[in-house]
Amino acid sequence: MEELTANSDLEITPSLARRLGEVAWAFLPLGWIAFGGPQAHIALLQERFVARRRWLDEQRFVELLGLGQGLPGPTSTQMVVAVGTARAGPLGGLLAFLLFLYPAATIMALAGLGVATFLDEGGRPRWLDGVQPATVALVAVAAWRLGVAVVNTRLTMGLMLLGAVVTVLVRQPWAFPATLALGGVVTAVALRSQRHDTIDRSGSVPLDNLGISRVAGVVLLLLFFGLLAGLILARLALDWSWLQILESFYRTGALIFGGGQVVLPMLSAEVVEPGWVTEQQFLDGLALMLALPGPLFSFSAYLGAVAGGVPGLMLAFVGLFLPGALIIFGVLPFWEQVRRYPWVRIALMGVNATAIGLVVGVVFLLWERADPSAGGAVIALLSFGSVMFFRVPGARGLFGAGGRGWGFGLGGVVL
Repeated sequence: MEELTANSDLEITPSLARRLGEVAWAFLPLGWIAFGGPQAHIALLQERFVARRRWLDEQRFVELLGLGQGLPGPTSTQMVVAVGTARAGPLGGLLAFLLFLYPAATIMALAGLGVATFLDEGGRPRWLDGVQPATVALVAVAAWRLGVAVVNTRLTMGLMLLGAVVTVLVRQPWAFPATLALGGVVTAVALRSQRHDTIDRSGSVPLDNLGISRVAGVVLLLLFFGLLAGLILARLALDWSWLQILESFYRTGALIFGGGQVVLPMLSAEVVEPGWVTEQQFLDGLALMLALPGPLFSFSAYLGAVAGGVPGLMLAFVGLFLPGALIIFGVLPFWEQVRRYPWVRIALMGVNATAIGLVVGVVFLLWERADPSAGGAVIALLSFGSVMFFRVPGARGLFGAGGRGWGFGLGGVVL
């Protein structure tokens, strides 16, 4: 395997243009077919770039996955960046990032502009009344699947419940990163005796800087933290609407671990509580996002468009995605050394378990906001069962829920 990797590297090294072309060709269709959420995205990347194209071996891929899970931001998008970087350096990572995002982001931006311009609360299509409870059901499916993989001890179960309770009771943006940090501290202290048992002995191929110097990494990390602190201070000092949008979404992207559905409680607190987006608009946009391929963080384009038109969608989209991009590029040069510390892996166990609790909590919050009747509850149950137990794709489940909502409306069933 090492000889094959070396020979492959010698073959592709002379032509950066060729490698960038390979990245473009490989990732161009990916954003249109990446349905199913972060776990499905990871499986798709593994099948395409490890099993089929052999851009990475299994050990490197797992190492990159561990890196993405341990950083704030959208894990699957950071994996896309890392895979593109492994093939064609930083330019390859940036190209993969843009190609993966543009389909869902474009559709969500257009939807948000349409809602803000043409659709008022009284003009909603009837079928959306069926989609809303199905949306809650799909988030519940995500919580279930994530929990099965992460929550497997009494300690992690307790941390999951802690995250859920905080999400329901403390609807303030600062509470979520604080709870995640607390989860990491708890496991780091409670499981300190296991540190020697968690030493990595996998013998994986070393993952060095992938074409990014350590100086550049330091600059990017300083930019990440500098923007976070600077935007918070600027918002406290200046009452500018565009600054409020940028700061809210950047802070969310910089402080959320786990990505995907975990970001929903924070986004809800940031945009619904201050009145930028109504609860109805939030749920309608979330339903559309769950029916589309690509990362759930593309939801930011819709929320920004509803809150502030074209400038709002640009600020929200850049604000939510920029922290994750900065930190993955900034950490890559140092990851090989950081990953050797056992306490890092132990702390991440608590962070991940608490993050699952955030998803569980948001299920209850979304259900409360959707406030469905018996007909809506039936749609939610059918949607949950079809996706969870019969493996119906989420997008098809949402379309089916929309049809049932329309049919129930014609039949006089209140949703």
